[in-house]
Amino acid sequence: MRLGWRYFAIIAVAPILSALAFIALFQIAKPFGAASTPEQLAQLQTAKPDSIILPFDLRYNAEFKIHRAELADPEIIWFSTSRAGTASADLFKPYRFYNMSFTAWTTDQLTEAFERTTRTARPQIAIISLDYFLFTDKWGHDYGLSRQMFFDGPWRYVRSSIGNFTRAAAMNRQPFEAYLRSPTRFIGTQGILINEGFKADGTWLFGSAHIEDSARRSKTAAFLIQSMPGAPNMSQGQMAPIAKLAEIARERGITLVAVQLPFLRAGIEFLDNNEGYRRSAGVWRDFESDATRQWLDGLGIKFFDLARSSIDDDPDNFIDAYHPSELGMQRTMRALADDPAFRSIIPRLAVETGQASH
Repeated sequence: MRLGWRYFAIIAVAPILSALAFIALFQIAKPFGAASTPEQLAQLQTAKPDSIILPFDLRYNAEFKIHRAELADPEIIWFSTSRAGTASADLFKPYRFYNMSFTAWTTDQLTEAFERTTRTARPQIAIISLDYFLFTDKWGHDYGLSRQMFFDGPWRYVRSSIGNFTRAAAMNRQPFEAYLRSPTRFIGTQGILINEGFKADGTWLFGSAHIEDSARRSKTAAFLIQSMPGAPNMSQGQMAPIAKLAEIARERGITLVAVQLPFLRAGIEFLDNNEGYRRSAGVWRDFESDATRQWLDGLGIKFFDLARSSIDDDPDNFIDAYHPSELGMQRTMRALADDPAFRSIIPRLAVETGQASH
């Protein structure tokens, strides 16, 4: 009988102890932003626009940014992989702008991010980053799995975020202790650990260590080719979501603009001229063809291709072989603003022109 009562007591008390432990962890994690939902993080950044916020797992980037976009009420939104991470609101003045980069690594994800975001945020214009490698099945398969965005509710996010914080703090308390001694604008476990994250306009803050390491290692053609898969041609399966995205944009009255951002010149020369890579560069040639421009035009998407621009020539325009630096993005926007077709879509841009090649 006594054994039965002990067993019953253990069963009855265990959930209470678990709940108390979770509450304690919640209180410990709260000052670091690790106990906030994506919506709460978005509200916090709206209230404190100098904060840099990074969800504990990149697969929740879209959920966080969708809430930020709704609060920001932008007239222009840019959807992208990490490639457009430095496109800032200052470059789009006087328009209200929000950057949804780091939320869509495949054409399927691009369409999902666009559809979910424009349910609550209704921009007049949406810019989508389109790159040749998005139209390879390998890229779509690999990043469709590893970068799939999660939209599974606030409770699951908070529970996982607190667990992530607990593990990180147990392995290395130093960053969190330093944060408490001298609070910074970084919020969220990963933001505190790497000193990178999203600014209030959705742009990515690259840390100085990241920039310095990339300058030493990653401004090469080899880095581009190793990072981006090739293919003999563009995949119809990866093209199909773009047609769906265009249909959603038409239904919601949103003008679509597509941009291929610059690449480091060495990478372009490799794609154009390396005989050993010629078959794998078929997708590059397909994407650069008149047929692709006609396809996009038929979908109602105005395409601006800066892959072969003079911006490619200056390494200072890049973090690595394919991520434009802040300077590179400024020069990119000047080049776009110099284009009468782009100006006709976004006519009030205040960005300086005539300096794209400097």
